[in-house]
This record gives sequence, C-alpha cells and structure tokens, in this order.
Amino acid sequence: MNRTTRWLLLAAGSLVVFGLCVWLGDALLPWDRPERVGAGAGAGAVLVAVLVAWGSSVINPASPPPPPPPPPSGATRITASGERSVATGDNTGIIVTGDNGTIQR
Repeated sequence: MNRTTRWLLLAAGSLVVFGLCVWLGDALLPWDRPERVGAGAGAGAVLVAVLVAWGSSVINPASPPPPPPPPPSGATRITASGERSVATGDNTGIIVTGDNGTIQR
C-alpha cells in the first residue's frame, strides 16, 4: 500500500472517529444539546490528534542516521583516558576543557 493511500485512510478514519465522538456526546451526555455536541467535539479533537500523530509516525518512520564515514587509510586511532582527557588529531587550534577557564595548547 503506498503512502498516499495510507494518508487517505488515516484522514477517513479521523473523520469517522470525530463524528462518532460527536454523536456519542450528543446521545449520551445529560446536558443541553450545544454542550453535549461541544463536549463530544472536544473529545473527538483530542482523539483525532492522537490518531494522526500515531499514524504519521507509522506512515513516515524516522530513518536511522547514516553510519559515520570510515577513517582514512593509514590513520592512527587516537584515544583519551582519564576523567578530563581530550583526544584530538592534528589540532592546530585551542582546546578549552572547562577547567577554570585555563587555555592549554
């Protein structure tokens, strides 16, 4: 099933859920008719919002992030150990680690 068909089914389902909530509010609630319809419409709007948010995540799932590029051939792996260590490769700039604002090269 293609994406357009899924979105159309979601839209039709949303209209059905909204109409059903308005009808149930009008049929079951003990207040005057404007309040019954309004309460049903409010409940329907909340349910439709949840339905559309869920349907959107199902129809358009988030793609995983691309894998990082491989290191260039012959590159050495640089590691750092210790609580406040920084590992860099070929850095010509300034590294600030947050230790009392001390700048070290």
